[in-house]
Amino acid sequence: MSNTSAQMMADRAAGAAAMERLADRLTAMAPAPLDLSANHIVRQSPAVAAGLSASAAIARRAHERARRSQRPLLVSLVESFVSACAAVPYAVVAFALRLMMARVFFVDGQTRIDGIRLPVNVSELTHYYLNGWNFSVTVPTGVRPETFSAFSMQYPLLPVPPTVAAYLVSYAEFILPILLVVGLGTRFAALGLLVITGMILAFVAPDPLATAQIYWAAILLVLVSQGPGAASLDHLVRRLVRR
Repeated sequence: MSNTSAQMMADRAAGAAAMERLADRLTAMAPAPLDLSANHIVRQSPAVAAGLSASAAIARRAHERARRSQRPLLVSLVESFVSACAAVPYAVVAFALRLMMARVFFVDGQTRIDGIRLPVNVSELTHYYLNGWNFSVTVPTGVRPETFSAFSMQYPLLPVPPTVAAYLVSYAEFILPILLVVGLGTRFAALGLLVITGMILAFVAPDPLATAQIYWAAILLVLVSQGPGAASLDHLVRRLVRR
């Protein structure tokens, strides 16, 4: 009996030893664990990264479509209209506003100054569109006597002496509109014209709601706050400076 017990214990010991050796071999054959620390970066192949990105984009679009389908029709129409309006570049809007304000003040300034008249003939350029379009521009060398009389008699409430005001307004309405058109120093040009508009509203036309100057002021405020847009020399100069 004792011999049988001893044999069984020996067999168990041998089996335990064999299991330990098998466990050691399996441990040695297993791959090393991934190091997810900050110094070890697991890089994905470009194909896997592109597939994951495409899957995420598809999931986002599906989620957006599901979210839109749950909204009322009126809300969807309003959001579509807002998106369509936002598609218009601000550069186009700003350029139109700049031309509008430049024309208003430049035409008014031409009636206040004396100087060299330069004819501008664009009939060849507009022959097929406008049947010719000719105009002239007066380069100021002085201020008309009628301008001094108007500032003295019609605008007596101005806080600036009439002679000084006549010179400032006449030359400002020639220089600042040109700066607006080319988009150079746009914010300063718009601010100068806004000051002129404010003087008109305060001392020439005290009832702003009955005049067009309140709309000029609104447009000029947009240019002062938002700038000239990408279609301007200001934008070009800014890009060159940042290089």
